[in-house]
Amino acid sequence: DIDECASVPDSLKRARACLVCSLIKTYDQFKREGCDNCESFLRLCGHPDKIKECTSTDYNGIIALMKPRANSFISKAKELTRYVPGTYAVGVRGELPDWVEEIMMDEGISYVPRDGTIDDKYLMPKRNQRVNIKRF
Repeated sequence: DIDECASVPDSLKRARACLVCSLIKTYDQFKREGCDNCESFLRLCGHPDKIKECTSTDYNGIIALMKPRANSFISKAKELTRYVPGTYAVGVRGELPDWVEEIMMDEGISYVPRDGTIDDKYLMPKRNQRVNIKRF
């Protein structure tokens, strides 16, 4: 049962990715709808300046998640399990404004940088760590 689902970007040429959750939408979609995952504290809807600050056109890769809460490998690896179904970037480059980090800290929301600056515990084994690979 999919109760809510983020709208799919209608053009990848004008697409942007949220710096907090990596959801991909066009600028116009962010302006009309905000970010489906972060709107409660980012309040992007109708605020062009916030959209430019909190989203980025500099992203790579696209993930389409229909059931992020189903604990699939990719939703766990990219820490997307608590988000709505939608289209997400694999990585997003950009710096989150200080005011957003402060709001997130005040509300007890943990921030996972979407640019890959933190070792991904699922995809990047530590040096000399043994990795078990299952064959299908």
